[in-house]
Amino acid sequence: MGLLGRLQEFFAFTKNEQKVFLFLAVVFLAGAAVKGYRAYIAPPQRTQFDYSKQDSVFFARSSAAEADTAAAELPPAKVDLNTASKEQLMTLPGIGEAMAERIMLRRQELGRFRSPEDLRKVKGIGAKKLEKLTPHIEVK
Repeated sequence: MGLLGRLQEFFAFTKNEQKVFLFLAVVFLAGAAVKGYRAYIAPPQRTQFDYSKQDSVFFARSSAAEADTAAAELPPAKVDLNTASKEQLMTLPGIGEAMAERIMLRRQELGRFRSPEDLRKVKGIGAKKLEKLTPHIEVK
């Protein structure tokens, strides 16, 4: 009796199961042979890549981008909270469209701002954000 016959008796494999088992065994052995060949007979030839040139290009571009964004984020002059439009409020650091609308809504509902600290009554403006905004705002 052959190997397949003994396996069929021992495990009660059908003919299709025997074929699948044999196929998996062949694939496993082929994979092991390829891995052994790559590891012991033909090791890969790896060249060292010099990252210093790429790093210098990256740092130059990122510092230029930071300078551009820092210049774009700072408003050109102080913004008066009582007369500022939505677009003027959006030039302030950390103020987006929704926050500018909340500031304008607060101005409509409660009246003029008397001091920069009145911004704390606007939802979303806490002590840290007020500290960032104070050098850029004024109340007339």
